[in-house]
Amino acid sequence: MPRNKEFKYEDKLEAARNLFWEKGYQATTMNDLVNTLELNRSSIYDSFGNKHELFIKCLHNYIAEKKKSYKISASKAKSPLLAAIQIIKDIVKTIFSDSKTCLAINSTFELSRIDKEAGKLLKDQALKSIQLFEQLFKEAQEKGELASDKDPNLIAYYVVTSFASLWNADLLFNDKKRLNQLTNFLIDTIKN
Repeated sequence: MPRNKEFKYEDKLEAARNLFWEKGYQATTMNDLVNTLELNRSSIYDSFGNKHELFIKCLHNYIAEKKKSYKISASKAKSPLLAAIQIIKDIVKTIFSDSKTCLAINSTFELSRIDKEAGKLLKDQALKSIQLFEQLFKEAQEKGELASDKDPNLIAYYVVTSFASLWNADLLFNDKKRLNQLTNFLIDTIKN
């Protein structure tokens, strides 16, 4: 008779995600996963697959959380343009409060050119973020909040690609005043 799993799948997935987040995919070993998850190798393989499959599951989990956080941020605002700005501001709050850099950004720089599956997942996530912002900017134009000569798609690409720059600025310079200035510059670029 097979033995029942004696652990909560989501908790172990979160622990693995945090380990990958801390060390990166390449530097994380199966021994690290065994020690962190407090599971033997066969339990990890049976429940999550190999290291790469587990990482992809962790990345899916992280992306789903980011999508929820964007929706929550957008729901705080009273207009489409303010929703886009609120998402940006909440991301910057995360940069200030979180000791870890965004897992998607870390993984993009580490893996997108060498791991087709991770690269595709990260690109799809970025494109969905671009679609979200583009839709908000189109709605903002319809409501007269954004100039009609602005390209909502281009602005959306600019915003999403700027997130990596904001994380980078924080990592390199650790200057909250400058990061706030960069954020305000990004927002002013959208509005003007």
